[in-house]
Amino acid sequence: MEIYKINKNILQETSFKEFEQNKEDHYWIIAEPSEVDQHNDTFRFHKSTIDECKSGKQHTRLEVYDDLSFGVINIIDHTGTWFEAREINFYLTSNYLVFVSKDKNRLIEQIKTDIVQNVKESSNYSVNESKILYMLLDRLTSMDNVILKKIESSIAILEEQVISGVEKDFTVEIIKLRKQLLYLKRYYEPLIDIAEDLEENERGLIDEAAIRYFKMLINRIQRLNNNVIHLRDYVTQVREAYQAQVDIKLNKTMKLFTVITTIFLPLTLIVGWYGMNFSHMPELRSIYGYPSVIGLSLAVVAVCLVYFRRHD
Repeated sequence: MEIYKINKNILQETSFKEFEQNKEDHYWIIAEPSEVDQHNDTFRFHKSTIDECKSGKQHTRLEVYDDLSFGVINIIDHTGTWFEAREINFYLTSNYLVFVSKDKNRLIEQIKTDIVQNVKESSNYSVNESKILYMLLDRLTSMDNVILKKIESSIAILEEQVISGVEKDFTVEIIKLRKQLLYLKRYYEPLIDIAEDLEENERGLIDEAAIRYFKMLINRIQRLNNNVIHLRDYVTQVREAYQAQVDIKLNKTMKLFTVITTIFLPLTLIVGWYGMNFSHMPELRSIYGYPSVIGLSLAVVAVCLVYFRRHD
């Protein structure tokens, strides 16, 4: 467990014993679920929320209680598989913020680095629980515009290949893009809800000066969500274009089979006709019967080809 005492622009690492003795001061705590459960006589968090921290399989949301807010955030791993998210939980009270994570989280380490860097750059820089929470939510989406641009580029390349008639099955790529965008949509919508609930500040746990940061965060996530919706429409258009190309190729194939069938239909009639072998069929004994049938068949084929070429 890491405990930092917050004093304006200073994060001073301290002990849990000091936290117990001076709970009226402001703190930022980073802990594992087992550590929160172990010290819950001091924290007095709701047992159900601790169980949720332990499970690590909760959906993103914010729960507001009388004296605290409990949040669940799923962090997408853009560098690995998209469909596995790492969970981080937080408790926000009037004077301390607790981040709960099973594993060491790179976002938390980045927040520490940012605070140290900002303190070096500006003597007027100040930090509190609300600002640290905002920094976490801000870090979640700070680079997502780059991710969406990459997805847009992938869709554009796919569209170009489809229109140019590249012989390839694009179904798997289209489905993959649609799943990624659907996953992002389901990721952003709960984040918007969390940011809006925090911005409403129903229990007065958010510092008034930090409210504007959460308003900015809401606007950014809404823009990202709108971009995802537009990209989903774009993928749908590409899928329809690909389906149209497939239909055109299928129509050409069916047209070829139709022409072949139409040509051989009268030839089949001729074969059936002269295959009856009635005794009073003069063509059977004529020396010109065989070449006449060949000529008739060739004439039928020629007429059919000329007709279909003119009506193509």
